[in-house]
Amino acid sequence: MLPRTDTPCSDAGRSPGRATLETLRQNRTHALVRAVGEWDLANAATLADLLGAHEKAGRRFVRLDLSAVTFLDCTCIGVLVSAHRRLLAGRGTLVLTGVSPRIQRLLRLARLDDVLLTTSASDLEIIDERLILPGHTAVVRPLMPQG
Repeated sequence: MLPRTDTPCSDAGRSPGRATLETLRQNRTHALVRAVGEWDLANAATLADLLGAHEKAGRRFVRLDLSAVTFLDCTCIGVLVSAHRRLLAGRGTLVLTGVSPRIQRLLRLARLDDVLLTTSASDLEIIDERLILPGHTAVVRPLMPQG
């Protein structure tokens, strides 16, 4: 079992605890992780380490909830793309959930909106494994563009 919460070290001059990762659920093949705060070069290694640890533990199906992420830079996006490719190669998936319009725009500008699997619905809104709160829809973007 991986630790439930990981708080990356902060830069000098920045407040500690500005970003956290928490594994909310995990079993032999699946993991649900929540990211909170600002994710940039200073804490990209923490994100890579946690995703890599889940992968090494045999968890091929990872869902990363970004609903509480306020900032995501290109270094962390690179970490996500690398994890996505490794999990796909192992017949698994990385799904980004709770993706805000701001982060979706960033992925579109980086031309990754048709590469990474994303949904605007947050895993934290799921009542049951198959049910989503009223008024929310879960649509996972296709891996490859249609048409």
